[in-house]
Amino acid sequence: MLFRTLPLCWLVTLLIMSLTPAASLASTNLIEEIIIVKSSDNAYFDETITTLVGQVEHVARIRVVQQADLTGEFNSHPERSLFIAFGPTAVVAIKQINERAPLISAYLTLEQYRQLAIDDQFAVLLDQPMQRYLAFCKLLLNSATIGVILPQEIDSKTLPDISPGLTINLYRVDQANKLLPVLRKLLRENDALLMLPGQSIYNRDSLNGVLLTSYRKRKPAISYSPAHVRSGALASIYSSPIDIGRHLALVVKQRLQQPGTSDPTYEFARFYSITRNNRIAQALAIELPDEGELRAQLDRIQP
Repeated sequence: MLFRTLPLCWLVTLLIMSLTPAASLASTNLIEEIIIVKSSDNAYFDETITTLVGQVEHVARIRVVQQADLTGEFNSHPERSLFIAFGPTAVVAIKQINERAPLISAYLTLEQYRQLAIDDQFAVLLDQPMQRYLAFCKLLLNSATIGVILPQEIDSKTLPDISPGLTINLYRVDQANKLLPVLRKLLRENDALLMLPGQSIYNRDSLNGVLLTSYRKRKPAISYSPAHVRSGALASIYSSPIDIGRHLALVVKQRLQQPGTSDPTYEFARFYSITRNNRIAQALAIELPDEGELRAQLDRIQP
């Protein structure tokens, strides 16, 4: 028998390996604890945390803290901890504790990520891949000309190839070109407005004016936020708290199992949800496709 020829210490090692999950072995003496830091206390963060914990609690200890409660004690064993920041101010708080702390950021847009200048750390972004935004517009409106106001942080050269039947016109807002005049020009020249994440453009002060102007011009707005749909946008494609939790779980498990893996600086959203406003569609005489078929076609697209 083979086992009779093996030294006792080898037999013990084999027995331990047979009883220990591979992920646990990979994380031994490496990351012992995941520390989730919330920039505020809200239901969206809690739903994401519940999803994340449900998928990774068996491979690592998890602690959830408020940003205000983050103190120097959390820096006692930085090499054994993995921080996850929820929101931009949580990122800043963690970096103040330890500039080199292993960090995964969430609930950031691409605009915020670049403003924070944390390209040495990984982030799960709220932004969908551009191919998904454009495909969503094409499936909703069939053949159309789409106007996009780009945040300054997005380079138009990075936009993907446009599929047949869809034309994209790009606009910029700066000190010389104010939002509403640019928006009116966009709506004259296009069939619809595609709103991309960007607090510098779409914020509490500007949002109502943007959606009201779009509606009065009878040009639909397609957005990145379900809240915008409730306020008058035609539809949105976005990542829900559960979608974000699923994405974070994949990233965290990979980090635990392959700690030496070199991650890209950020990933666009892997998972998505859809919200539509049937009242706006009816008012603008737009026949929206079946949601199941819409999702089936979107799932065929490789971001």
